[in-house]
Amino acid sequence: MSSPSAECVAQLKAVLPHRVHLPDTDDYHTALGRVFFPDAARRRPSCVVEPESVEEVSTVMRVVHRTGGTVTVRGGGLSSNCVADDAVMLDLSAQMNTARPEDDRVVVAGGATVGTMLDALAPTGRVVPVGIVEHAGFGLVTRGGVGYLTRSLGLTVDQLLEVELVLPSGEVVHLSDTSTGDEADLWWAVRGCAPCFGVVTSAVLRTHPQGPVWVDRMVLGLEALATYFRIAPTLPRDTTMGAVLGYSALSADEPVLFVYTACASEDASDIDRARAAATSVAAVSGSVLYRSETSGDYLSGLPEFAPPGADGEEPEPIRLPQPGERRGSFFGKAVFTGPTLDSQLAEALATQIRGAPTRECRIDFQHTGGALADVGDEDTAFWGRGGEWNIPLNAIWSDPYDGAACLSWAGGTLDALAPHTTGVYSVEVRPGFPETGAEIDAAYGGNLRRLRELRQRHDPMGVLTHYPL
Repeated sequence: MSSPSAECVAQLKAVLPHRVHLPDTDDYHTALGRVFFPDAARRRPSCVVEPESVEEVSTVMRVVHRTGGTVTVRGGGLSSNCVADDAVMLDLSAQMNTARPEDDRVVVAGGATVGTMLDALAPTGRVVPVGIVEHAGFGLVTRGGVGYLTRSLGLTVDQLLEVELVLPSGEVVHLSDTSTGDEADLWWAVRGCAPCFGVVTSAVLRTHPQGPVWVDRMVLGLEALATYFRIAPTLPRDTTMGAVLGYSALSADEPVLFVYTACASEDASDIDRARAAATSVAAVSGSVLYRSETSGDYLSGLPEFAPPGADGEEPEPIRLPQPGERRGSFFGKAVFTGPTLDSQLAEALATQIRGAPTRECRIDFQHTGGALADVGDEDTAFWGRGGEWNIPLNAIWSDPYDGAACLSWAGGTLDALAPHTTGVYSVEVRPGFPETGAEIDAAYGGNLRRLRELRQRHDPMGVLTHYPL
């Protein structure tokens, strides 16, 4: 007797023969080889489906629903939850990856990256606020989107105007502020928690005029961290001051504090104020290993959010993997904190980064606040509007021997941040860890009960069960 998974794959192959790639075929391995997170790329889905239309996505969901299977979705981006063992991997990035501007809006297909969207907008002089890299997709768009324009324009998810969503049953719905009844509930849910409710095949986003962004970058000693914590929250909305604790070839043995100040205003007085704030942080550092100013178009014209290398060499941009290449491992978490970060925490985090098992480990400070709080916590499913920082910590290793030490290091860093933690960024929540349940509670807060009731109504068969809620 065939398993539900085998029956699901057989039916999919029958109805979409040229879109379904079976294990051990070249197309199957190529699709997995393009998945960004190494551990996700090593999983083994029951098949990979590369649809080219919303109708084909609907067909896939109907088949999976009636055969008792499960689905994960790869949009255009970086999600670590886009592949699961024995589930159908629905890969939108291969065929459904376009974007086009329409007046003050942009229409984006579900498999496009934010870079594709911004490239389409470039001739118009308009942008959508996104994260800090161009490779992200709708997993980020619908669950947050923290970047250099968050303080001035808000999250990426706050720019959504319309969403085309394929439900677990295969039904296609079009959601917006004009939705009523059950669809109004779904419109609320997809703005912060979309992967748990369906497949986003298309969306319309609000765009904004934006000229060149001014950027000041500094590499400082760790003793400047406490001053950074004090000054960043005082900045106006047009300026964000992010930072990284990590390693650079500029410092042979000691980790560094990399401070990245970005001003979205083109007014000279606003830029002077941002420069002065950065100088105040640099003033308490025992050594300023690097400092430079530049300006460029958002986002591709801005420097990487990473410390420069020896002699100030630009850091290598984050690149997408190539099928067949050897890859290491990554473990990430991200928490929101308020503006309470202090000298005691600075000392604790300095100890943590000095004790990192590999030089690739890093702790990021993505500066939020400002427009983030213009939307209420219960107005959308996104929870954590009072945050001043999103703090991703990244444990990265190549030698399997370092894996246990890197996981322990990540746990210790989270413990140090715990007294200041106000929430968890759902983008980094993964199923199957002892802490997953507590992270879900922190990620969705007072919205969790409503989300779970809505999910039970729309996915009682657990088609999207690999997305934790």
